[in-house]
Amino acid sequence: MNVNEAIIRRRAIRNFASTPIPDDVLQEILEAARWAPSGGNGQNCCYGVVTDETKKKELAQAAGDQMWIASAPVVIALCSQISYNTADLQEDDFSLTVNRLRFGERLLRHLEICEDRRGVGLLWANSCPLIPGTHMTLAAASFGLDTCWVGYLDVARASEILNLPGDYACLYLLPIGYAAAEPETRTSRIPLAELTFYNTWEAKR
Repeated sequence: MNVNEAIIRRRAIRNFASTPIPDDVLQEILEAARWAPSGGNGQNCCYGVVTDETKKKELAQAAGDQMWIASAPVVIALCSQISYNTADLQEDDFSLTVNRLRFGERLLRHLEICEDRRGVGLLWANSCPLIPGTHMTLAAASFGLDTCWVGYLDVARASEILNLPGDYACLYLLPIGYAAAEPETRTSRIPLAELTFYNTWEAKR
């Protein structure tokens, strides 16, 4: 299966069979995450491989009591270091320059004076697991496995369940397994012509 085939095959599944995932397949999925790009090659993500039934249920409860999560043989906890903070950077720091260009000085100054420093760290880190997690979903699809992104999550509670150090947080869950049944329909997609434009918006068709 090539990458495009995996992209098309990938779907969100919320009902998993109890069939275990072979260890070598799971390692390939984790390797796919390890090779994901990161800002400045920071590589500040880590991945909890949760197979313990009690822990899976606790994480499902932290995700708004979505107990179907615990039916997956493996739940990946997508975690990130949350110590990055623009208030701690020197004025000539390149990442500060980049964020100032992207988000504007006004927003950065607002975040720097925010008293909830952990919350600011969570905000900056929120996107960090997205590319590694996407790599995982596509690698899983290539092996005939299914996944589902879970962002509805009590981050503080999930991090506590996993006993993460204070400078890390669990930001997303990714249940992985074999679908218990084939979904009835595939979600339709907006036609490509409605999603693209060339050179300028005015040329959008």
